[in-house]
Amino acid sequence: PILNHLGWTAWKERLVAERLERKSANVLAVLEQSNYHWEEICWWLLAANFGSKINSPLFEQVAQSIPIIILAKHKNQIHQLDALLLGQANLLSGQYEEKYPVMLQREYFFLKKKYKLQAINKQPAFLRMRPAAFPILRLAQLAMLTFHSSHLFSKIKVIGQLGEALELFMVTANDYWNDHYRFDELSTPQPKHLGKQMAENILINTVIPILFAYGLYNKDEMYKEKCIQWLHQLPAEQNRITRQWQVDGIGNKSALDSQALIELTNHYCINRRCLDCAIGNKILKNGL
Repeated sequence: PILNHLGWTAWKERLVAERLERKSANVLAVLEQSNYHWEEICWWLLAANFGSKINSPLFEQVAQSIPIIILAKHKNQIHQLDALLLGQANLLSGQYEEKYPVMLQREYFFLKKKYKLQAINKQPAFLRMRPAAFPILRLAQLAMLTFHSSHLFSKIKVIGQLGEALELFMVTANDYWNDHYRFDELSTPQPKHLGKQMAENILINTVIPILFAYGLYNKDEMYKEKCIQWLHQLPAEQNRITRQWQVDGIGNKSALDSQALIELTNHYCINRRCLDCAIGNKILKNGL
């Protein structure tokens, strides 16, 4: 092997630290925008993650359009949370036959007027999506997360075990959605869970970067160490980059491995930073 086991382990951990530090810079920029309100930026960035790649910016806009103090006032009424999120995402503007969407529409118009809310001016995209990932369902699941978890970032900070953190995000949209993927369209009954794989994605791409940024900002190594520990414990991501490394014989056993390989590819290999790379340096030094 080009690097021995200790060398490769140290290089992976450095790559992950670099990746988290860069993501932390983005989190800290958003923190300034929120007037240093960690719960608020946690809400914004989680909403963006729930939107997945195609609807992420729009979901973040929706979150920013609803101050967290307003959510807190209505957190004990799931239908009001549904109304706020779906209404602000411009998903309550139709003519409905069923009682639930009619009720949500009525609630939303009342809350919109009460709080002088301005809805987003376009709807989330549904095109080429599996029904289980429809934005209307993701927003209903985000509403349920809000319903179950007040002071969410404060909870995340004190959680020690990965399993407990995952459980926090494995929510189920309210009962109306058991037999719906859209309003007024019945479907085969099935609870609309936010699955374990999506919960892992949320931890890797949102929770861990926010927590790492919090550790950096407060100069507290405990939070940074917890992030690295969770990445060691989380399953590896499978994507085009990690699959190519596996073809080349490089293992991908945990999220720490996959995050390191993504960092290595995107910020070293593609940019031809071989002299800055532990592997490239060894190859060039030994004339391999």
